[in-house]
Amino acid sequence: MANVNHSTLTDPYLHEPKGVASAASGEVYIANGSATGAWTQLQRHVGGHIAFSTLSPYAHSATTSDTPLDPSFSIVNNNGFSGVATPNAGLRYDGAETLHASLTFTASIQQASGTDRQVEMLFYLNGTALEGSRVITTASSGSWSQFTSAFNATLATNDVIEVHVKCDAIATINFASAYLRIVGASA
Repeated sequence: MANVNHSTLTDPYLHEPKGVASAASGEVYIANGSATGAWTQLQRHVGGHIAFSTLSPYAHSATTSDTPLDPSFSIVNNNGFSGVATPNAGLRYDGAETLHASLTFTASIQQASGTDRQVEMLFYLNGTALEGSRVITTASSGSWSQFTSAFNATLATNDVIEVHVKCDAIATINFASAYLRIVGASA
């Protein structure tokens, strides 16, 4: 039998890739480097936000230690995640594949009253601080400031991402808005 390049085949010899019948919508075949592979989601993503309000913002009681933000998040544009409320507000990865993820958190904040406060925010993964994700800004009383933090993490099934806050002194930090976004691709 003569060798025939696959690229030169014509109907009726064309065929779908191996395993396509069992692949879910949106999945792609990813080789594992050992002469095989698997159908998996090309990308996973989620966004969680708190409702915008300057008149009735989410008020977070911050201390000089890391404390979890614990608002009620509304989930939008979701593929492979769910929102959790216990023990704190966060986003849980529900996909089966390991995910290389980009984390982004943005918020509009102000000091509820009193002197300016240095506000630190960082990402937590399964209750542990993600080293290198801590950033700082100043929150003033009577004026809103925009704050954004970004970091990368590797997520496995049931991993939970949270945002924690710390101040240079006990203070109430108001959040007029906040958005936590996770986007990732299979590892």
